This record gives sequence, structure tokens and C-alpha cells, in this order.
Amino acid sequence: MSHLNAWLSAAVAATLVFAASTAVASDEVSTLASAPAAAPTGWLVRAEGGLVSMQDNWLSLPEPEVGLTLGRDLSRRVSLELTGSAREVGNDQRRSWSALAVVRWAALASSDGRHAVTVAGGPFLEIDNVVHGTLPFAHTELAYVYRAPKGFTVLVGGGPNIALASSSYVAPSNRCDTSAPSDSPVFCIDLGPDAHEIHAGDVSAHFRFAVGWLF
Repeated sequence: MSHLNAWLSAAVAATLVFAASTAVASDEVSTLASAPAAAPTGWLVRAEGGLVSMQDNWLSLPEPEVGLTLGRDLSRRVSLELTGSAREVGNDQRRSWSALAVVRWAALASSDGRHAVTVAGGPFLEIDNVVHGTLPFAHTELAYVYRAPKGFTVLVGGGPNIALASSSYVAPSNRCDTSAPSDSPVFCIDLGPDAHEIHAGDVSAHFRFAVGWLF
């Protein structure tokens, strides 16, 4: 399933590159050496929505999360962002929390700074997951960012979370035990465990959509 998540992340990243590059190109794309990214505005606040796979369900499907990001421009192209999120908010039995800190770099920007293709990376911490507990990851991301002249901003991005440690969860063995003697045929179909192990180096998908305001 980690390979599937990696492919999903790659597919989304490729789509973002194409869409964002088209938007930037239509607005007089400049290279890093010549294009002034959006001028530093100070602070940003974004409401986040996303899908994060933690391999804590049967198919390892990403589950929804919501969060809030506080960011600060460090230069014309570089910003620091801190995000706190809650995953599966509507499920009291499975709700978990996360914290993310990234440095974002506008690798490609339009001449007026409204459109940018950005890359970001930093630590991601899953907290109190129902299956894996608290687990650290390294997060990398490719995202399209729009910044309106009056402060409105949008981010659409995604990328992999790479596990930095192994969780204590161990998937149960095959639940179809046909070794015991029986007078009649035993039919059993094992569809696999309800969750999957996470080992250091495993890759899972992380997708984000956010809207906010620049101050």
C-alpha cells in the first residue's frame, strides 16, 4: 500500500506541476534569477482541508483532516508555516491530531507574484493515532499557491510523508487457521488486516487544500 500511496502522490504532483506551470506561463513566467516572487506581506492565516493516509484502515485509504496554518514570509520567496490539524474529526473513536512545520520556497513565480509553484518540507508529527500512536514523519510537498493583490490566498498541493520511525502496531497473522482437524471442509477468506504496519522509511500520501488571508 505504501507503493500505491507513493504513486498517488506522484500523480497529484505531476498534475499540480502541469496546472500551475500553465497558470504561471500565461502570466509571463520568469526564472528564479529574474522573477520577483510576491513581495513579503508579513503574516498569513489559512484554513486547511486535506487527506492523509496513515495506513490505519483496511485499504490504507487517506482520511480527511482539517486544520489551521499560521505563516510568516521570511523573504520574497521563502516562508515559514506551522499547521495544526485534526484527522477524522467526526469519529470520536478514531480522531487523531497532527503538527506540521515547513519551510516553503517559491521555485517558479509569475512576474506579478500572484501565481507560484512552490516546494516545501519539514517535520510532521502524527499524535495519538488509534492504531499507530504518536509517530514522526518527514513531509515534502509540491503546491500551487495563488496570492491575490488584496490578501486572499489559495494553496493546492500534495506529497509524501516518510516515516522516521516504526510504529508498535503489528498486523495479526492469517486469521484463516485450517490446520485444526475437521470432519467437514473449512472455507475461509482472509481479506487482510484491518490496518497495516508502518516501518521507518515507509511512504504515505498527504494532500492539502487551503484558503486564507495575507496580512
